[in-house]
Amino acid sequence: MKVGIVVGVVIAILALVVCLAPLKTVPYTVMVDYEDTETYYENEAYNATETYTENVPLSFEANDYIKDDTILEHRQLIIGGIVFQDEIVEVPIEIACVKVKNTDDIVGTFTVSFSGFEPMFGEISLTRTLSLAPGQRETAECPADSIDDWDYEVMPGTKQVEQERTVTKYRQVEKQRTVTRQRQETRYRKVTLLDYLLHY
Repeated sequence: MKVGIVVGVVIAILALVVCLAPLKTVPYTVMVDYEDTETYYENEAYNATETYTENVPLSFEANDYIKDDTILEHRQLIIGGIVFQDEIVEVPIEIACVKVKNTDDIVGTFTVSFSGFEPMFGEISLTRTLSLAPGQRETAECPADSIDDWDYEVMPGTKQVEQERTVTKYRQVEKQRTVTRQRQETRYRKVTLLDYLLHY
């Protein structure tokens, strides 16, 4: 009887040792962090010189003055069929003058606009256009009966000139940075025979 109890206790102890002691190695996976180098692209600003074409007015010089002149006028006075006057007479007039010189390096037109008085001979326009070669000088004239307070404006033609300017542009630049990623790793552990039998 005692021997049976002892044998039973020994068998129970052996069974516990076999079932609970870590005897079997099994794999398992875990997620682990690791550092990696990542390449990315970024827009980077930089200054660049850009060539463009611009219309610029022609250069010129202008001088104004008034000159006195005369015109011939046919005057006739008839009263009751009798001619009292029939002659050509000189009439004094004034002429507004603007002398324009083309100081540029190309042929161009220069429009002179007069203002401040009434022109003679029924002219409506107070504008004269001069076509001048480089270095050439011509005078725009506008006659009137009398000229007191007057003014003028010269509007030159234009030419295309190549200019440069600094502009901001963008380019993609390759860069690198360190990032944290995750990956699966297989690891191993020892389990009891009972755990192995129950779960694997």
